[in-house]
Amino acid sequence: MAETVALPIDRTGNRAQTHSAVARDLVVIAGWFVGLSVVYWAAVLVVCGRTGFPLDDSFIHLQFARNFYEDGQMAFKPGVPSSGSTAPLYPVLIAGVFHFVRDWYLAAHVLGALCSLGTAIAVYGIIRSWTGRPDLARWAGILTVFAAPTVVQAYSGMESAAYSLLLLVGLWLYGSRARHLVASTVLALGIWLRPELACLGPLILLERAVSAHRQGGRWVTTWMARSWPHVVIWGAMAAAYVLYHWHQDHHLVPSTFTAKVLVSHGVKPTWLETLPPAVRNHHWGLALLALTVWPVLVLVIAGLGVGTVCAPVALGLRKAIFALWRDTSPKTAGWRLAILMLVGYPLARGMVDNTGVFWMQQHRYYAHLTPLMILIVIGAISVSGAIDKSRQSNRASVDLAIQKKRTFWWASIYLVVLGAITVISVSNINSMQVRIAEWLRANTAEHELIAANDIGAIAFVSRRPILDTIGLVEPELAEHLLGGGDLLAYLQRRDPTRVVIFPNWYKELSARDDLLQPVYSVELDCNVACGGPKMVVYRPLWNDEED
Repeated sequence: MAETVALPIDRTGNRAQTHSAVARDLVVIAGWFVGLSVVYWAAVLVVCGRTGFPLDDSFIHLQFARNFYEDGQMAFKPGVPSSGSTAPLYPVLIAGVFHFVRDWYLAAHVLGALCSLGTAIAVYGIIRSWTGRPDLARWAGILTVFAAPTVVQAYSGMESAAYSLLLLVGLWLYGSRARHLVASTVLALGIWLRPELACLGPLILLERAVSAHRQGGRWVTTWMARSWPHVVIWGAMAAAYVLYHWHQDHHLVPSTFTAKVLVSHGVKPTWLETLPPAVRNHHWGLALLALTVWPVLVLVIAGLGVGTVCAPVALGLRKAIFALWRDTSPKTAGWRLAILMLVGYPLARGMVDNTGVFWMQQHRYYAHLTPLMILIVIGAISVSGAIDKSRQSNRASVDLAIQKKRTFWWASIYLVVLGAITVISVSNINSMQVRIAEWLRANTAEHELIAANDIGAIAFVSRRPILDTIGLVEPELAEHLLGGGDLLAYLQRRDPTRVVIFPNWYKELSARDDLLQPVYSVELDCNVACGGPKMVVYRPLWNDEED
């Protein structure tokens, strides 16, 4: 009898094909990102004539990064440790990239580009891993590149791209078995990039409770046994964040928190108050509003905002949430946490900042919501079969190819609009703050103290000592104002040689021609990024009066 020989299964070949397909997808995603980046930078160079950032706050990060790199201290003013950075990990990352590229602008842009591209790749990887659908993963990854603010935030110089990537990596790990604690640690690191991400700790505990309840039995005991390591991780990370700020200048939280409460310019009704100042001032009625009404309002505004970014995807959000929440696959924990993040983060933000707008500053505080929505809705197609299905029409019968085209067309339109606004913003900052900073560097001595209300570019470019009239990095001023003092008295005591302010922010002070003499000014024809259309450099006259 002939001997039967078992043929080996060619698993290596299958793996090679899979790796090849993944490599092709990643090249396509990266190609679209690079292509759109080239278009963005071509527009910036044509309109602005040089590189730049769309926000003055970007230069604040650079100032912290440069001082950290040069002096080893997290400081805005050289040699003076400061708790003025809410995202202290971000300047450290910029400094690390600078070590290799040797240019501060380029360091911020390279870091942002890597993190933004990483965000799109993470969305691709999560969906491919959790659904086993390469077609959905490829669609989601490319759509994440197109959907604002991925490309524009890459070059904003802000921490948005970094915390978006960190959040998605943590979520990816959370959806993998036996990696919940590692994921929790990664997500907890997000506090150092965006302190509001501390809300993810309670959301993880809530997800663990739902998971334990679904397993039945004595679920409370199971939940407590699974939750205490997460409590330790998040407690330790939060304590480290607080101790860091205390070590810097004896503030338990960033000094910017107090300064933002004290800012009085702009339209803000007296009844619109967040929880911390309401509690501090014993306004218990306003505190109740801060806990109930304003968070819900911010959630609605954020929902409208992220729905505007990718409306075709938003149409399927409700169906996707129900489908994924009820799913019983091993990845359900990851899907549940993604859903809780999408809803819980805006609610938490509502307590911290009830006037924050989703669209403000290239979605600075909500940049991660767009990839989260894409992740949830497109990922749910493996369960639900379509993006949306309304009562009026059976959208489930629409071919996926058509639905893909709809999402790309809509995302492209919004990207063009936000991209145009961002390019104009770069022009605004270069034409006003950077230009004034260059003037100060050419017309003042290195030791001269400059008072300014927009401190980023003026400090970084001029390299002059700065007195912050808002108090973001000037805790002494914040304490002075909290004690009932006024800005003019503080300025006269510190005696800066120049005062650089928006006149519309300080109408009474700028009108005092007996105290301030204008010596240089810049006025913008089309202002979309600056605090006012005109910024003026004044020479103080109070010393002249004393003479």
